[in-house]
Amino acid sequence: MITLLLVIYTLIAAGLGYYLVRHQNKRFLTFDPTESSTVQHVARYGGSLMLLVALGGAVTIFYQSTVVIALVLASGCLIMMAIGLLLISFM
Repeated sequence: MITLLLVIYTLIAAGLGYYLVRHQNKRFLTFDPTESSTVQHVARYGGSLMLLVALGGAVTIFYQSTVVIALVLASGCLIMMAIGLLLISFM
């Protein structure tokens, strides 16, 4: 069961990371990275970090270590929280 949930989490992390990296130079949601370089940096680095989390999740699916699974899940949650808190100041 945990493996299935980790696969879903990895797909979500990869999708979010890809979306943020892809939209670092064009509008997404209500944010315009061309107007503020901070939004562009948040999209670039946040997306790249989420892609790393997705890569870590993919490795963890095959490794099946509880500690590594917890680290991947916690790091992904912290990164997405940081992205949300940084972007909320531009609303």
